[in-house]
Amino acid sequence: MSRLFFALWPDTQIRVEIYDYVSGIPLENGRLLARSNTHITLAFLGNVDEETSARLIAAAGNLSIAPFSISLDQVGWWRKPKIAWLAPSSYPDELTRLAAGLHKLSEDCGLSMEARPYRPHLTFARKVTKAVSDNLHRPISWNINEFCLLESKSSRSGVEYQVKVRWPLKIM
Repeated sequence: MSRLFFALWPDTQIRVEIYDYVSGIPLENGRLLARSNTHITLAFLGNVDEETSARLIAAAGNLSIAPFSISLDQVGWWRKPKIAWLAPSSYPDELTRLAAGLHKLSEDCGLSMEARPYRPHLTFARKVTKAVSDNLHRPISWNINEFCLLESKSSRSGVEYQVKVRWPLKIM
């Protein structure tokens, strides 16, 4: 079994820009996530066996979504999970269609998916006990040309996300 999720995975330049920005935000008892794990989840799958993983990989390759851009222009905090995040205040229909398509194909492969609406965000800190208030003086623009299937691997040094498969965004 592998712990999997579909995500937007930034290139090095965007990853550095995000991390440089968030490392300057004051956090109450929080800790920044590793820069190497920076992503926006599209669909969390949980523990998946090899057969289902192979079906997901085949189905994801058939999605037809055009490349798009987002602007990370909001900073926020959710009390219950105690996370601080960056998010776009608005986002294109392509992002919604991509997340919905991955959600549906995951259900078609027999996985139970969350029913709550999709809210794109990039978690940058955990265990944050007080609201984060900061305004992005310069939004972070991110051109998205692909999506990925990631595996979450735990070790003594923490959790590491590894890209298993990448798919280019395209119109068929």
